[in-house]
Amino acid sequence: MKHKKITLFIIVLLVFTLFDVCAWHKVGCYSGKLWLHRCNSLEKMKEKENLYPNIEVDLVYRGNGVFDVTHDADTTFGLKVDSYFKEIGETDRHMWLDIKNVNRWNVDSMYQDLDSICDCYDVDSTQLIIEGGDYDALETFTDGGYYTSYYVPFDKPRRLSDEQIDSCIVKLRKIADSKKVCALSFPGFWYKEIKSNLHRNIDLLTWKNHITQVEFMKAPYRDKMLKDKQLKVILIKSKGKYHR
Repeated sequence: MKHKKITLFIIVLLVFTLFDVCAWHKVGCYSGKLWLHRCNSLEKMKEKENLYPNIEVDLVYRGNGVFDVTHDADTTFGLKVDSYFKEIGETDRHMWLDIKNVNRWNVDSMYQDLDSICDCYDVDSTQLIIEGGDYDALETFTDGGYYTSYYVPFDKPRRLSDEQIDSCIVKLRKIADSKKVCALSFPGFWYKEIKSNLHRNIDLLTWKNHITQVEFMKAPYRDKMLKDKQLKVILIKSKGKYHR
C-alpha cells in the first residue's frame, strides 16, 4: 500500500512538472495577442520589450499637446507619451493608450494634438489603440482612422443580479451597434458573459492583469481565449523592476 502511494505521488509530481514545462515553453509564443499591462515607465518598456513588444500605457491628457504617462490624474512623473513614440515610430510595435479623461469637451483638441505627435515621430494611427470611457467622444478618433475601444466600467458579474447583467449587455449592444468605436475593452471576469450574450460583430479586448504569462498558460481558459478570433488583445501582468 505504501509503495502504491509513493508511486502515485511520483506520477502526480511528474504530471505537474510536465504541465509547468509546457506552460514555460509557450511563453513568448503569442506576442501579437498578449501585450504588457501598465507599462508606465520607459525603463519597464525596455526591460520587457523582448517578451512584450506591444504595450498598454495609462495617460491623462493635460492639454497643450501633453499626454501625461500616469495612472492617476492627481499624479505626474513628468513623462510624456512622446518618449514612447520615439521608440515605436517606423516599427511594427503597437501601443494601447488608456486615456483616463477623454470626453466630448476635450476630444477635438486631444485628437489634433495626438495627430501632431504621430506625425512628428512617424507613428501610424494603425499602431495605436485609443481607449476611453466616453464612446461618443471616441467617435472623433474612429472617424479619423484610429482604432478605438470603449472601456467597460461594470462591476464583477458575480456581484450583479441577472437583471443587472442583462442591462449591461443591452448597453454594450447599443454601443456596438452605434459603430462609434471599433472594440470593447473589459476585465477578464466579463469575458464569459460578453462572449455568451453580446452577439455583435465587434472586436474584444481584455486584461488578465493579476496573473503572469506563465500562470495564464496554465489556466484552463487559455486555449479558448488564445483561439478566439474576436478577442484581439489580452493584457498580462509583468511588473519587473520598474513598475509604477
